[in-house]
Amino acid sequence: MKKYSYIFSLLIIFVFSIEAKSLLYKVSSKSSTVYILGSIHLAKEEIYPLDRAITNAYNNSDVLVVEVDPSSQESVIAMQNTMVTSGIYPQGKTLSTELSSTTYALLKRYTDKAGISLEAMEQMKPWVVMLQLSITEMMRLGYSPELGIDKHFLDKANTDKKPVMELETAQEQMALLSKEDQEFQDKLLLYTLESMHEMEPMLEDMFKGWRQGDAKVFDKIINAPLEADPTLQGIYEEMITKRNYKMTNRIEGLLKTKKDYFIVVGSGHVIGEEGIIELLSDRGFRAVQK
Repeated sequence: MKKYSYIFSLLIIFVFSIEAKSLLYKVSSKSSTVYILGSIHLAKEEIYPLDRAITNAYNNSDVLVVEVDPSSQESVIAMQNTMVTSGIYPQGKTLSTELSSTTYALLKRYTDKAGISLEAMEQMKPWVVMLQLSITEMMRLGYSPELGIDKHFLDKANTDKKPVMELETAQEQMALLSKEDQEFQDKLLLYTLESMHEMEPMLEDMFKGWRQGDAKVFDKIINAPLEADPTLQGIYEEMITKRNYKMTNRIEGLLKTKKDYFIVVGSGHVIGEEGIIELLSDRGFRAVQK
């Protein structure tokens, strides 16, 4: 279970670091074409240049659509406000007073081994610590947010003067992670810490499934945590499934317009029985994997 639990943590922080080649789908209506690309938010330089099918899909679209544009003024303000209001414990509370003894002991063991100052993080809430430790570890392994697919296309759209739309808001995403539920927060950090050492081999397994171009194989890998620990279902439902339905509703609205869209969305939202592609198919739209 420890081996699989880190994959779940990766789902939550939206950082699928896998080679973007085949999770590209074309969905059409009578008036519009939507290209949906399974995204990666931290990546390695070797994924570039991207497959020609991906760049052609972008070039043939009128609008770039992302989950959230982190560079927009609204997103920056929302993230800053959430960090101030929901990312730091009030006076009198710290990680040592709020985490379970098991989670705190594991956190101390990890930070001691990694040479990270736990004292410097004591006032941070678990969701902030989880993000910081996970992203730091991924960057240590060579993955960079500057090379993420989202940023790549946001930069390109800025250069090309192509309009950008968002499927969600930063405020919506931050609210999910920062929810005031002590058990929820403890579990997020616990699962991350338990399998931090498995990050590299797990990513390699995900790479393998991705390179085969088999979405079903990849779906099986990322759903393994739920099979190993059904208690994760509630968190998965909040963080992934419910968002899939909301984003699908918005994409369906785009398909009713007369424009073509290139959508970059987290890979975990694209695949699976309740992923965006299946949900669109259930509503009568034909999705073709490119």
